[in-house]
Amino acid sequence: MKKKLMIGLLTVVTCFTLGSTSFAASDMTKTSNNTTTENVKVAPYASKDIYRGIFYSKQDYPDGNDIPNRIYYSEGFLSGWLTLVEARSASFNSWIAYYEGTIN
Repeated sequence: MKKKLMIGLLTVVTCFTLGSTSFAASDMTKTSNNTTTENVKVAPYASKDIYRGIFYSKQDYPDGNDIPNRIYYSEGFLSGWLTLVEARSASFNSWIAYYEGTIN
């Protein structure tokens, strides 16, 4: 009697186990052949704020007013113009100029 009960329980457990794994396997093997771009979301606008210091030689730029007011800067796929914020003497033979702006 005990053997029959154990075999019956084992049979029921086996059926539930096989049934649940077969349902899981059928969901896992489904693939989508949808090649439309309707569900693709692209960021409409990418940008980055830049603050950059550049050293200039006083031999090339003898006066602080000779330092460029704008520079073109690119980083990866982003690029744009940076505007001079401050220029000062870094040493007896160089200037340091600080630029800032947003590249996109």
